[in-house]
Amino acid sequence: MRRAVKTMRLGFHLSIAGSYRRALAEARSLGCQAVQIFVQNPRSWRWREPEARDLAAFRQARRHAGVWPLVVHLTYLPNLAATEPELARRSRERLLGELRLARELGAEYLVCHPGHGPREPATFRRVADLLADAVREIPPPPLLLLENTAGQGREIGSRMADLTLLKEWSGVPLGLCLDTAHALGAGYDLGKAAGVEGLLAEVARGPGLAALRVIHLNDSQAPAGSRRDRHQHLGRGCLGLAGLRYLLGHPALRVEAVIMETPRRRPVDEWLNLLTARSLVPGPTLLPPPPE
Repeated sequence: MRRAVKTMRLGFHLSIAGSYRRALAEARSLGCQAVQIFVQNPRSWRWREPEARDLAAFRQARRHAGVWPLVVHLTYLPNLAATEPELARRSRERLLGELRLARELGAEYLVCHPGHGPREPATFRRVADLLADAVREIPPPPLLLLENTAGQGREIGSRMADLTLLKEWSGVPLGLCLDTAHALGAGYDLGKAAGVEGLLAEVARGPGLAALRVIHLNDSQAPAGSRRDRHQHLGRGCLGLAGLRYLLGHPALRVEAVIMETPRRRPVDEWLNLLTARSLVPGPTLLPPPPE
């Protein structure tokens, strides 16, 4: 029996400074097939409401560009596990606002970190309840994806068991985004085949491999088990290319997009990372067009 050819759409997290369409223009110039963006300033609570004509222009430009999927990343300030009432309120409002705006832009996914708090049942219950409220108010699309963390400070979500618990306790449709640098920092040694196999086995037993929709493909400046989140260019960090090649070529892996969040110091960096990623991903270079 002939096995289906695996296809993964490659892209970057790109800036929307000036307009949402800027990210699409840069994606086209780089030859990206997918893209990830913030929909607001990631380091400010200030909300900028876009005009309806700008949203419509973005949707039209995206159709012409053939970029798919569109992934939105929740901005940095919300803490979904917050206990302080004002921060909890603002975090909830921001999640709902960005989820609604992502839908208006036509995004397929919104990625979020689970948050910071003590590792106790009450923390996981707060996050699960907030996710459930958000999805019930604004059902997919976009589908909310929980991203694994490196485990810095009081971050939850560094283990697949954390994400499994949040998915089960929420009782609503949720997916998974796997960040390779975060996984390494959390102690999954993805530089080795055994580490890749172990991580994918945990995903299969927990959220399920079908829940894994997006990969954040990043090398790491910090070694395995460091609990530090420090992204690096592909092949220039502690993870290396052999493990990434093994992960992306794994027969059990079926993700829709591979997004790089590598450092942006020189214009050539994106080209080098994209060429490296293409060498790691199995399957054809020319992919089918995005779904209508």
